[in-house]
Amino acid sequence: MQVINNTVVSIHYTLKDINDVLIQDTAGYAPEAYLHGAGNILGKLEEALNGKMVGDEMEVRIDPSEAFGSREDQLVIQIKNEDIPDLGSLQTGDIVQLLDGREGVLLHKTSDFTVLDTNHPLAGEILVYHLNIVDIRPATADEILNGAPLSEAKSCSGAEGCC
Repeated sequence: MQVINNTVVSIHYTLKDINDVLIQDTAGYAPEAYLHGAGNILGKLEEALNGKMVGDEMEVRIDPSEAFGSREDQLVIQIKNEDIPDLGSLQTGDIVQLLDGREGVLLHKTSDFTVLDTNHPLAGEILVYHLNIVDIRPATADEILNGAPLSEAKSCSGAEGCC
């Protein structure tokens, strides 16, 4: 079976930056499943996977404009400390959930204000994916309606081979 729209595709992947620094991978875990054609993954990845088959491997390089965009200076913001829940327990580098739903990385705080970077953590990065297709199956009607694979109930962490 080929990867086409409305198939559930399971992949293992390694994501690195342009300097070969590991950002994320699925090693030791169950493969990541997505519904092809539903926009659940980066468009460049979906394009590269289209028409491929189980066992196919590929490397895909994605520029920032096709991933998470460029870093934007105006997304480094200053917030009044009173507008940040639990500020006292937060440290530089922590992810802060703002009351309006945005998230940011805490850069520094003063007695009155906290500076947060609300850019996506991968904004400005060239991403290099190594993909391996593990499984392809037709999506169910419910999965197509839902726009994503339906999760299966597990009694473990999802690490490959643990259950």
